[in-house]
Amino acid sequence: MQYQCMRKGIELDYKFTDNIRILKKDSNRHSRLRTRGHKENKFIHKKSLGQNFLHDEIILDKIIQSIPYNVCNDLESRMQLIEVGIGLGDLTKRLLDKYKLLAYEIDDDLIEKAKQTFKQELVSKRLVLVQQDVLKVDSNGGYLFDGEYFLVSNLPYYIATAVILKVLKDSNCKGFVVMTQKEVAQKFCATSKDSSFCALSVLAQSFGDIQYLFEVSKESFTPQPKVQSAVFCFQRKESFYTKELENLLHYAFISPRKKLFTNLMQYDMIYGREMLLDIFKQLNLSKDIRAHEVGLQEYCQILQYMKLYKG
Repeated sequence: MQYQCMRKGIELDYKFTDNIRILKKDSNRHSRLRTRGHKENKFIHKKSLGQNFLHDEIILDKIIQSIPYNVCNDLESRMQLIEVGIGLGDLTKRLLDKYKLLAYEIDDDLIEKAKQTFKQELVSKRLVLVQQDVLKVDSNGGYLFDGEYFLVSNLPYYIATAVILKVLKDSNCKGFVVMTQKEVAQKFCATSKDSSFCALSVLAQSFGDIQYLFEVSKESFTPQPKVQSAVFCFQRKESFYTKELENLLHYAFISPRKKLFTNLMQYDMIYGREMLLDIFKQLNLSKDIRAHEVGLQEYCQILQYMKLYKG
């Protein structure tokens, strides 16, 4: 049988104030962060929230310019633009210059600062702020929004991978342009045979087109992070994702240094050595091949042959 892949907890309790939707917290997990003299724009950063604020105007402009042209047209008409983590508002301001914006922020002090900085936009409802831990969003529709949306964000390092996986699996998210730690960006954007190629790479490709755009130096942030950053873009296309594919990838990359054959023998959906030998033979895969040398199409084909054996 031929198979071709054509492409390479807390319960929510809201109150509404000044067009800012605030999640009441059941506990204060993070220590309070103070601002010293708003006029001087001095700010004490929370390490626990991964606060490294992008201030490089050239990079900020490049992020805006990286939004795909076809998405720009949709954002002006029917699609919602979303930002996660507004920081001091430098990227937020540029996004608001062009589009209406729904923004998520967890930090009390940054919310208060945004209320002053974007007072007019909040009153006109060009900007809506949601104060909430973005990993705990509970929606009846999509993950971050009930309709179609596009995410543009300098994601905090400590939640970046989790957020990206959530938006990839949310069909309402039509794409994103995000900045993350360079290593994370490389993993999501790698292609087969690259040293960074991993389960995240295959998963990302199974949802659409993903592209590594450019790198960002430590000096572009305040305070400077300890690692380099990078910006990448995703646009949703025909999906080849299934939960079975994700399970297969878990075992395929369970020990990256070992051979793919050895890894897959641990998968309980493989009913013996002869079955796996036959699948490898049908796909002309060497027994010595490693997981990072096999692409999305081959993994989809392995899954199809496994289903044939099952029934």
